[in-house]
Formats: sequence, C-alpha cells, structure tokens
Amino acid sequence: MKMRKIVLSLALLSLFGGCSSDDVYTNYSRYKANFSYGSVITATPLKDALNSPGIFCTITLGVSTLDFRSLTLSYSDPITASTMYYQKIVCISGFIVGKSNDYEMGADELNLVCYDLACSNCHHNDAINRNLELREFGFAYCQRCKRKYNLNSHGLIVEGDAGRPLERYHISYDGANRMAVWN
Repeated sequence: MKMRKIVLSLALLSLFGGCSSDDVYTNYSRYKANFSYGSVITATPLKDALNSPGIFCTITLGVSTLDFRSLTLSYSDPITASTMYYQKIVCISGFIVGKSNDYEMGADELNLVCYDLACSNCHHNDAINRNLELREFGFAYCQRCKRKYNLNSHGLIVEGDAGRPLERYHISYDGANRMAVWN
C-alpha cells in the first residue's frame, strides 16, 4: 500500500513538474491592470464598443489626453486637474475593449472583453511593447511579428506563428456611464 502511494505521488509530480508558471494558461492576465472611466456616454468609440457586439475600441493615454479609437471613430478627452484620475491607467500599453460577438462557454449573454493593447508575444518573448492595430471583423494585428488575433474568441492567434493569446483583463460596465478595468 505504501509503495502504491509513492508511485502515485511520483506520477503526479511528473505530470505537474514539467510545467513552468509561463506554460500554464489562465483566462486572465497575471499583469496588473487598473482603469476607471466615468464618461462613457461622451466617448462615442467607447460607447459603441461596449454596446455593440463585434465592435472594439482602443484606449491610450496621450500627453494631455485620454484617446479612444475604433476603426471609424476617434475621441480625445482632455486631462484636466479635475480628471487627473485618468492618468492611473495601469497596464502594459493601453487597452482594447469591446463586446464579443461570440458566447463564452457557460455564458447566457455576450461578454464584454478587455485585452492589453500590446502584442503579448512581442512583449513576452522580446520585451517589446508593440501596439496592435484594430482590423475589420474583430481582429487585431501586430506589424512586428505578423500575428493576427481574434478579439471575439479569447484573443487567440488566427494567423501567424503559434504563441500566446492576448493578455486579458476583467471589465465591467454599468450600462450607462461608468466602465472599470482591473486585474
């Protein structure tokens, strides 16, 4: 009986011993993320992305503005003394947010998704923060490594070399005016 327990323990160790923490896939990133925005209704690209399946918007911090861009629209919100909390964007490079047009397993409704704007493979493999470009039909593309990611399907690679999916963060939207991103 004791020998059987030892053999079972060794078998389990060999199963899990070969995996490093980088090899383990989770739905959400291990990187910190923090952002809150309370004027969704005025930022048309963001409002459209949060309310329309398959539409996505990038969020970046400019020198003195918070910038929102979709494929067809852009909006800049000036950062003033009263809106300094915008500068607390914590992520690798910026965000891509939107409403997926594909149901996730076990979900009853379409989910909001948020990914880091940086190409996860360029960042992870080469420590390069290369921003992705939004493409039609819910895709993002990296000019550097030539990978194409599906924003509607967990940020998985659909073209180019195999690799990591996009870094994903938690997101909430109250349906009216406040969005929050965190990890």
